Amino acid sequence: MDPEKKPVEVYAEKGETKLPELSPEELKAVALAYAKYLAEHDMEPGEPTFTDTIPETEEKEETEADNAEPEAVTEPAETPEEPVEAAESEEAPEEPAAEPETPAEDKESSEETGKSSKKPAKASHGSRKMFAAAELSQKQIAALVKDLEKTGSKPGMMARMIDLHDRIQSRNEEANAKASESLIRAWHNMLSAYRQTRRSIGVALLIIGIIAAVILAVFDKYTVYEYAYNGKTLGYINSQEEVTDVLDIAGKMLTENSSGGTKIKFTANENVTFNIVDGRGKSLDDADTAVNKLVYMTDIETEAFGVYDGEKLAAVVKSNEDAEALLESAKEVLSRPDQGMEVVSSEFKNQLNISPVRVLLTSVQSNNDALETMTEGGNMELYHIVEEGEDVNSLAAAFGTEALNIYNEENSEVATEVRQGDKVCIHQIVEPVSVKLVETGRMKQVIEYETIKEESDEYYKGDTHTQQEGIDGLQIFEGTLTKVGGKISRRDAKSIETVREKQDKIILVGTAERPKTAPTGTYKIPTENYIISSNFGPRWGRLHSGVDMAAPVGTPIYATDGGEVTRATYYSGYGNCIDIDHGNGRTTRYGHCSKILVNVGDKVYQGQLIGLVGSTGNSTGPHLHFEIRFNDVPTDPRPYLGI
Repeated sequence: MDPEKKPVEVYAEKGETKLPELSPEELKAVALAYAKYLAEHDMEPGEPTFTDTIPETEEKEETEADNAEPEAVTEPAETPEEPVEAAESEEAPEEPAAEPETPAEDKESSEETGKSSKKPAKASHGSRKMFAAAELSQKQIAALVKDLEKTGSKPGMMARMIDLHDRIQSRNEEANAKASESLIRAWHNMLSAYRQTRRSIGVALLIIGIIAAVILAVFDKYTVYEYAYNGKTLGYINSQEEVTDVLDIAGKMLTENSSGGTKIKFTANENVTFNIVDGRGKSLDDADTAVNKLVYMTDIETEAFGVYDGEKLAAVVKSNEDAEALLESAKEVLSRPDQGMEVVSSEFKNQLNISPVRVLLTSVQSNNDALETMTEGGNMELYHIVEEGEDVNSLAAAFGTEALNIYNEENSEVATEVRQGDKVCIHQIVEPVSVKLVETGRMKQVIEYETIKEESDEYYKGDTHTQQEGIDGLQIFEGTLTKVGGKISRRDAKSIETVREKQDKIILVGTAERPKTAPTGTYKIPTENYIISSNFGPRWGRLHSGVDMAAPVGTPIYATDGGEVTRATYYSGYGNCIDIDHGNGRTTRYGHCSKILVNVGDKVYQGQLIGLVGSTGNSTGPHLHFEIRFNDVPTDPRPYLGI
């Protein structure tokens, strides 16, 4: 290294390279190149003098060439940041020089001639391209130099501009390189994180899958399905298919077995529902068991059809067709004319309607039962499952009854409040359907007798006596009759012939005061503190004609009803015996008395003391032998005494 050369000062961070002083010849060369470039690009002094970009590797090589010292011939500049200005030259080559150094002979030639004939070592720097200027006059060169000095304030401004551009370009490239490197590094980090995350997610999913499989296995082992009909649990099964596959079969079997032939349909997730429950400790059903439980249910509700007589429900059958047929049958039964008469017209007295009604299957009547109810009347008990929005009053209106006739499921108490799902029993008193019948012709007509009651003081109060039996009359009627509910409401007779007069029945009703000793027709227990020691019936090979009532000697004996004493003495095996006549062939006997307290012919009243318990006659211990006889034939007294 040449010791005479001054070292280039380099500053860290924001330092910049100190530019060398240019000679007038060098300045002129720069001015010529600058002027030619401005002319070719139609630019004004001070505007940017470089275009395009080149690859970073080329830029680095060109930067090293441009930083070489202008005085050096073979040795490159030590500091790469210091630019080397091109020497004056007569021609500017189109392509950059191949070598970064400036040949020595070009410099010597420029010094000898003083003209711009020197070739620059490198025409382009970084991202600029320089062009040699054409031949200019001395005045034009001087003007450019002057203009250059005005613009840059001092010679070397152009060099500083070029150097500033180099630095900006270099820092942009460094920033771009760092940004690219950061972007690539971030991309690789992201890929690595994604791969790691994917691997972690995969492991997590595997663990979750294993846990789920274990849970499902445990769940499958310890859970079963509860199946129910309209909310009522029937049993438990392993899978829903065990029940859903047999619903049609169960429906057909139940339809065939129902008394009214009502069509029953089971529908999964509607009237037959399923619920997953803990299966531990529960007995599981198979398909056959499920069918049997469905077929033999008693709480199956179905849609039937009710026949309403006005607002009152008169019958319930399985279908609308059956209800219509029922109306025709009922009209036919109630419209049968009397013998010898023909029907002129027949119609129901009230408007009869058919309407759907939901009741339990057991409440649906067969056609024969429904016909009997409509034509003869009777009592119905219908069961219904309370639906949403229904209450006691709405149910009473729907079934044509009163709220007091709606009972609970056990049919034991009146239901004051009901909720959805409750089963209730609805009582209905059905009157026979009434038909207005018009008939005409000739017929025998029975004239029913009347019953007449007359008072009589010959009989006690509460007693009656038939004085005359009733006999129906008979006549021949010709004409037209109108009947409502089977009773004649109008007669249009052409002729009436009496065959037999009616005879009314006459009953005498007693008005006399009953004496205390008069029989009442009822029986009271004849003693107290007793024990039945022997009942009525066969004993020791013969009939024991009464009951033995064991009691201590001296226990009171009372007359079981009012009457007259007919025996009061010792009588065979009865010992001391008392007989009382209560009239109408009824007598009572009291045996084995220790003492008799009445006499024959005495009138006694119910509950009067007549003797004392003893052990006289054929007796093994103190007791009362008591008999009730009808026309002197003994009968078991226990039902009459209520013991």
